[in-house]
Amino acid sequence: MIVLTGTDGFIGKNLFEYFSTNTSERILTVDFNSEIGPFDFLERLQKDKFKNIQVIIHNGACSDTMCCDPHFMMKHNFDYTSSLFKHCLNNDIRMIYASSASVYGDGPFCEAAFPKPKNLYALSKSLFDNYSSYFNSNVVGLRYFNVYGKYEEDKKHMASVVYKFFVQKNSGKIKLFEKSENYLRDFLHVDDVCEITYKIFKNKKIFGIFNIGTGEERSFLDIANLFKKKYNIEIETIPMPAELVSTYQKFTKSDNTKFKKFITHNYLSLEQGVDRYLRYLENK
Repeated sequence: MIVLTGTDGFIGKNLFEYFSTNTSERILTVDFNSEIGPFDFLERLQKDKFKNIQVIIHNGACSDTMCCDPHFMMKHNFDYTSSLFKHCLNNDIRMIYASSASVYGDGPFCEAAFPKPKNLYALSKSLFDNYSSYFNSNVVGLRYFNVYGKYEEDKKHMASVVYKFFVQKNSGKIKLFEKSENYLRDFLHVDDVCEITYKIFKNKKIFGIFNIGTGEERSFLDIANLFKKKYNIEIETIPMPAELVSTYQKFTKSDNTKFKKFITHNYLSLEQGVDRYLRYLENK
């Protein structure tokens, strides 16, 4: 049996869809509106109520980078993940979990770099990465870069700029922070996340922490220009909110040196990924 957590959320929904199509294994979905709630699942797991689990793919978390409640963040990200991990260690269950490239802060962006988290969310992810790395076990941490794609609708202020621009376009203009040509990100389509996660699931010899990004940096202005070209709309520049200035990453780019030693993958380009996502949004 495969356990997928966070299946109410953006990446979790996509993973469930992908795994359901590509494997005949029984998949147990875990989230507040899924097959079983996360804390009920954890309680029953610790009482050995589930048998024949071969892997837990854990994406459930508080992903709000603006959350300032350390007790809430640690409960949902570090404490919960640690409890799952302990059970996996004690019962020889493989664990693949979602980390985040936000642990790097302003870089460098390679797995051996010392983490420099700039917000509470990034800190919670960094703490578990550090904890799990002490164990030479069958655990895989995936440091996602800037993921975008279908099922982002419920992410609100945490949705990608692609989704935000799509919502704004009906007004005839999209809003872009000033100097966005200088803000560079490694934008990763969620379909790539699903394919890579599946490849790691199939290769049981892989363990450790890996960057999951394209290895290409592109600007927010690049995306705005794709919208301008496709929809003939105006780009309006606005000041960055003061509360974001100190925690905003100006640059991300995945160093894929370690990843390429284990996995071969052809990524969607930004143009391909945005086009695929917009076709989905237009046909909803």
